[in-house]
Amino acid sequence: MTIETHDGRTQVTCDHCPASYPNTYAREDFDVMIADARTAGWRIVKAKVDPASGEGTAELFGQTPRIAGAKPRRQPYLHVCPNCQSLPEEHRRI
Repeated sequence: MTIETHDGRTQVTCDHCPASYPNTYAREDFDVMIADARTAGWRIVKAKVDPASGEGTAELFGQTPRIAGAKPRRQPYLHVCPNCQSLPEEHRRI
């Protein structure tokens, strides 16, 4: 998961390494958190859907019913810290 929540505070974490944006925000300040992270050089982009996963048409049929104990759904965005963005192309996931 790339948006971590603890004690009502949220924080952006990198999908490639254990780095996280140092500031935490209240849930209602989510948009401010995203804007601040982008200003600090973080790359936040919509994730590409893997056709083999079967997730590609989920939005056409609405949301699947939530089953107790089910794993949380994968977030539709990738969050990449400035350090990971400087990696050579062949080492990136995106």
